[in-house]
Amino acid sequence: MLASMKYARLRVHHDPDRLHPMHAFEMRHDDIERAALLHWNTVLDETNTMVFRVRGDPEPFRAKLDARAATVAYSLTEAVDGVFYCCVRDRVTEADRGYIDAFARGTLVVVPPVAFEPDGTTTVTLVGTPADIDAAVSELPAGLRATVESVGPYRRRAGSSTPRLTDRQREAVAVAVDCGYYDSPREGTVADVAADLDISPGTAAEHLRKAEETVMGRLVE
Repeated sequence: MLASMKYARLRVHHDPDRLHPMHAFEMRHDDIERAALLHWNTVLDETNTMVFRVRGDPEPFRAKLDARAATVAYSLTEAVDGVFYCCVRDRVTEADRGYIDAFARGTLVVVPPVAFEPDGTTTVTLVGTPADIDAAVSELPAGLRATVESVGPYRRRAGSSTPRLTDRQREAVAVAVDCGYYDSPREGTVADVAADLDISPGTAAEHLRKAEETVMGRLVE
């Protein structure tokens, strides 16, 4: 019988000695807010090559990479709106193997991004059969434990995954991001968005509501 395909979004908690050194660095450094792993290769020659999206100052990140014995080579982009990207090739460490061993089983696929949270947890989405997902959650290596945040049938509509917003909705969202409307704690207001676009607060709120409905609906498909 063909097994069903499911997804599970996990929050992985780490004992202090199992926290990846780069994650620990990001948590401690005031100029690095958060990082997410976007792409990676498979381990073929005892190295990993990965692409990260990082919010913060690239210079302390660069200095940390230079100081690490595991770093083989890397490149950084310039920061744009406080975000930069890093492509890094690393020698595989024991910390890396712990992550790889946790989810390299059976049908499982890790769906990017993998987010390294400021509280020391990691959020990761797995896709595979229910049995393999259950095994990954219940048989994590020592020092790791998982909380299941959501689980269900895996469905993804064919075609582009980019939500289709109107030009005006996209403008409103861009202004909202710039003014801090989506920050936590919230810095900007709907009135700020309306003033920037020279429209009424009610119209600005409607643009944002429609954009959020489109984006969130597409996210959970």
